[in-house]
Amino acid sequence: MSSQTIKRNNHFKLGAATVAGTTLEYYDFFIYGTSAALVFGKLFFPSYSPLAGTLAAFATFAVGFFARPVGAVIFGHLGDRLGRRTTLIWSLALMGGATVLIGCLPTEAQIGWLAPALLVFLRFAQGIALGGEYGGAALMLVEHAPDNRRGFYGSLVYIGAPGGLLLATAAVNISTAISGDAFTAWGWRLPFLASSVLFIVTVFIRLSLEESPVFAALAKGDSRERAPIGRLFKTQWRDILLAIGVVAPASVLFYVVSTYAISYGTTVASISSSSLLNSLLLAATIYLFAIPLFGWLSDVFSLKAIILVGCAITVPSCFLLFTAVDSKSSTLTFIVMTVALAGAHAALIAPQPALLASRFDPRVRFTGVAVSQTLSVSVLSGSTPFLATLLFGWTGSTILISSWVAFWGLVGAAGVVVLAKRPVYVNTEVVEAVVHSDDDSTFPVV
Repeated sequence: MSSQTIKRNNHFKLGAATVAGTTLEYYDFFIYGTSAALVFGKLFFPSYSPLAGTLAAFATFAVGFFARPVGAVIFGHLGDRLGRRTTLIWSLALMGGATVLIGCLPTEAQIGWLAPALLVFLRFAQGIALGGEYGGAALMLVEHAPDNRRGFYGSLVYIGAPGGLLLATAAVNISTAISGDAFTAWGWRLPFLASSVLFIVTVFIRLSLEESPVFAALAKGDSRERAPIGRLFKTQWRDILLAIGVVAPASVLFYVVSTYAISYGTTVASISSSSLLNSLLLAATIYLFAIPLFGWLSDVFSLKAIILVGCAITVPSCFLLFTAVDSKSSTLTFIVMTVALAGAHAALIAPQPALLASRFDPRVRFTGVAVSQTLSVSVLSGSTPFLATLLFGWTGSTILISSWVAFWGLVGAAGVVVLAKRPVYVNTEVVEAVVHSDDDSTFPVV
């Protein structure tokens, strides 16, 4: 077997292992969002009005996002000090444990205020885990990839998002079918408990991964940074701000489509949850294949160009979404959800891992990628369902919600134009510099 064939096999194994892990983590994260939209208000906040109960449920949903920067700092430090591979295993273990425990929680009717308190605590643990997952998974893929394929390989980390969404949506649909009217009583627990089986399989897969060659070179040359977070904010704070802007439109758009639109459709437009979930399921299936396609296109054209395409599609799609839901047409809703996810969102996120990784010094790269991505997601994604519910309750219209998404689409376009002009750290040149030089004070940039 040729060395080229071995490398291809290793890349395939790495991609499969990374995608399996991120899919499980996003599955765990998304079943919470779906359950918050459908039943958590009734189970954990029964004394509230329907609107207030939904707001309270989405507030606990947001807790997971606010925990992500904490996870990014913790796992970022470990990832820059101990390695990318180790952090991936630890983050997966934390997510799996928290998710199974949510499925075992008593409700407010059984143990009173302690039920929502435990729910918030476990949601916070989920957020910490996912805050560490993205940085590790993205760097494992990008740092193993050839320099001319970074866009494609980096995009694979995001297959976990639609993959997890597909699994979560399917699991909720199956649980609804199995439990029927008892879904609110006990059927909602099934998707959470099923995570335990997926977790065991995925941990064994990840244990077989090899460490990133960039980190391996840093460790061999004793070039690891003692305090990554301090060096990051001292030397690359501008890159963090720009990266936050680039991630922003995707952060807002996704949770309007995948979470708030479900709540809006069921409570305002009086559409059955199964109809909306089926439209979302079909759209997410196409979205799954669109992500690596846009990753490949970013290697053919440029990372910046593809993100700009995503920003351009974001602006009209967010207005069309609620028009489609209000029409109560399953076909139209499916089409617009597909445009928003497989068109706008896939183009926004596919080039992100390669773009962000290449802009941060490899000694603080895990922390830089994780912190910038999670800060954007925690502030914008976590608050989006809550803010959208609040805006609609205030105005009785979805115009401000759509305008909010469109605004961040414009911010993302400006951010990527500026970030694309910043210095680039190329993987192969970084490894060569560490291995063959005694001076690691700076690494080559282009």
